[in-house]
Amino acid sequence: MATNKAKRSIHLTQPNHSPAELMPVKAHVYHAIAELNAGLEKAIQHLQILQNNQLFPSGLTPMYNLLRGIRARANRHLMSAINERETANAGHFQQLCIEPQKH
Repeated sequence: MATNKAKRSIHLTQPNHSPAELMPVKAHVYHAIAELNAGLEKAIQHLQILQNNQLFPSGLTPMYNLLRGIRARANRHLMSAINERETANAGHFQQLCIEPQKH
């Protein structure tokens, strides 16, 4: 399956950011990602338990693998965006420490 990278914004890697673009990623974003992972992990574990039950002879392996793939793709996408933002922030704030602000 091809992914369309043209939709992904690269504004965080371009110079001359406004201060609003250089805000740290808030804790609630990291918390939401953790909650998403916890929920998906719980669903994956429950599907694995149900797989061992003889009630489902056709098997639940395709759904189990689909959920694992969704979790991996979501994490890759989310972490990529966060990495771009945090990298831009680190560079910006490091520059502020090197060059004293002119008043």
